[in-house]
Amino acid sequence: MASYLLFLKVRPTALLTWPARRPAHFVFMFALGLVAAAVAVLNSTLDRPFHHVYSQGVMAVYFMVMVPLSARIQVGLYRDGVWADAGFLRYDKIARMAFREAPEIVLVLVPRGRSGLFRLPIPSSQYDAVRTILEEKIRERVVNVEKAILGL
Repeated sequence: MASYLLFLKVRPTALLTWPARRPAHFVFMFALGLVAAAVAVLNSTLDRPFHHVYSQGVMAVYFMVMVPLSARIQVGLYRDGVWADAGFLRYDKIARMAFREAPEIVLVLVPRGRSGLFRLPIPSSQYDAVRTILEEKIRERVVNVEKAILGL
C-alpha cells in the first residue's frame, strides 16, 4: 500500500511512463485471494478462533486488493526518479546505470549505498526518449553516476 501511495504522490511529475507488465501469475494470485476470502467466511461461520479468520482475511485483502493496485503503477521516468520493478529510485540515489539491449531493452540501475538492482524494461518505441531524458539529467548533474573501476 505504501508503494501505491507513493505512486499517487509522484504520478503528476511523470516525464515518460508506460504500463508495467502484469505479474506472470496475476490470475492465479487473484484466484488465491478469492479462495482465502471463502476460507475466511467458512472459518467465521464455523466459529474458528479469531486468528484463523483474521489471517485468511488479510491474505484475501492482499491478493484481491494489493496485487491489482501494484499492477496499476506506471513504470518509467519521473521528475525526481525512476520507477522500476523494485520500486521508486530517486536520481540522487543512482550509483550506476546501464542499458541491456538483448533480448529486450532493460535499464539496469544500481542504487547507491544499497544492494540489489532496479530493472526497468523499456518499450523499443520509448528507448530514444529514455536515453535523451537520462542524458539531460546527467548533464544537469541531477544524476551523478560513479565512474567505473579501471574503465570497466
